[in-house]
Formats: sequence, structure tokens, C-alpha cells
Amino acid sequence: MTAIRVLSYNVRYANRGDHHDAWHDRRDAVARLVRFHRPDVAAFQEPLPDQRRDLRERLPSYEFVGRGRGTDSEGEGCPIAVRADRWEVVDDDTFWLSETPDRQSIGWDAAYPRIATWARVRAVDGDAATELLVVNTHFDHVSAHARRESARLLRERLPGMAESDAGEPAESVPIALVGDLNCTPGSDPYRILLGDDPETGSSGPNETGDDRLRLRDAAAAADLRHGPHTSLTDFARLIDGRRIDHALVSPEFDVEAFATLADRDDRGRYPSDHLPILTRMTL
Repeated sequence: MTAIRVLSYNVRYANRGDHHDAWHDRRDAVARLVRFHRPDVAAFQEPLPDQRRDLRERLPSYEFVGRGRGTDSEGEGCPIAVRADRWEVVDDDTFWLSETPDRQSIGWDAAYPRIATWARVRAVDGDAATELLVVNTHFDHVSAHARRESARLLRERLPGMAESDAGEPAESVPIALVGDLNCTPGSDPYRILLGDDPETGSSGPNETGDDRLRLRDAAAAADLRHGPHTSLTDFARLIDGRRIDHALVSPEFDVEAFATLADRDDRGRYPSDHLPILTRMTL
């Protein structure tokens, strides 16, 4: 049995208009939070290139993968950081949430380019055969249509991304899909990711009975639930009813606990306009 802790954290892009909540006043608190909770995998949303550099410098025990959503890896990213003492990255890549996912592009009527970064990781201690796929994404904040289509694209691509060449025939590794989906439980994109597409009427596993596409909300599946039932802040206060950061996991995981972490920094403020979420699981 392998214990796995996956953290997802929208750290907010470095916005000069944030004044006393500017990135240089928050970056140490963000890194301390991650180091204290010590997840096996930390998935970040929104960091710009300089922020990604700051996170790498402050989290030296983690291997980072992922690129920015713009040309030449510029722009906001969805990097994944993996604890190098426990896991090795077997494969990774980034694609765009669009009609042309394999090249830099804006999908549907989204306000900005949106991406998903994935990493297939393998345990380096204990059961070295343990592998999992972690997918980190950030859906558009403006277009409901783009969010729905992004969810459908992810469901289409997930099985291929999860195929492992470790077995004959190819086996599917467990999946943890995390990120800022800019939608709440019960919304169309959320339902689509769980296999309940309101437009097509599909529900549960796909028509061939392939259970690899069966995902569940870790917050609902967890034996222990801790923290606020929202994940959005204005740096000073929680914004009620906005659980838009999610962890969706495949059935192979035994979800022991799910937490929305309401840690404040030494100024008494939240280090981001999102709260990080932490899922504790076993395989």
C-alpha cells in the first residue's frame, strides 16, 4: 500500500495591482505552506515564468514539469511539482484546451489560452511498480461553453494519457485530475468530468464499459473532510459558496481525507485568492 498526498493550489498570477498582496509579499508564505504540508505532488495554477522560478527555488526537494500557455513557454502555467525522494517523473507533457490541443491556441470562445499539464510518476521507494497519472488544469473563467468543451476534451484524452507500458497488454494507471475548474459541484463541466454529460445523456463509464474514465470527487469520497466548503478568498475573507478548486480521482484510490487549507500567513492574510486543497489517499 502506497500513501499519496496531492495538493492543488491556484497561487494567483503576479498582478501589480494587488498592492500589499503582491507576489513578492506572498511567495515565501506560499512555499512555506507547501513545505509544511509536504505533499507528494503539488499542482499549481496561474504562476508566470518568474513565479515558477521562485517556486522552484523555494521548493528544492521537488522536480517541476510543465510550461506556460503562451509561445516560448511564456504566460501562465499549470506546473506540477513532484517530491523527488518518493517519485520519479516517467513522462509529462502540456496540451491546450482547444480544438487544436497539440499547438498553442485559444479554444472555443475562451478569454485566454487554457492548458492542462500532466505527469505520469512512479514510486522510487517501497513498491517501485506503483504509478499514477496527475493532470493539472485551469478552465476559463469567462466562457461556460469553453469550460464544457474543455471537460469533454479531458475525458477524451485521459485514457490514452493513463496507459502504461509496464504491462502486456498496456495497463491503465490511476488518475488524479486536479485544478481550478472555475465551476462549482453540480455544474455542467463538473458533471461531464464525472461522466454525466447533460448534453449527450452519458452517465458513468463510457459505452464500452471502460472503467478508466470513472472519476469521483475526492471531497465527496473522503472518509474525513476538513476545512471550509469554499476555495475562494479576497486575501482577507472567504467568499462563501465558491468551491471551484477540485480533485477528481479514479476508483483505485482509497480517499482517506480531503482538506481545504485555510492557512494564513504571518500578516494574517491568505497567501492567495484561492485556498489550496489537499487530498490524502492510498493505493
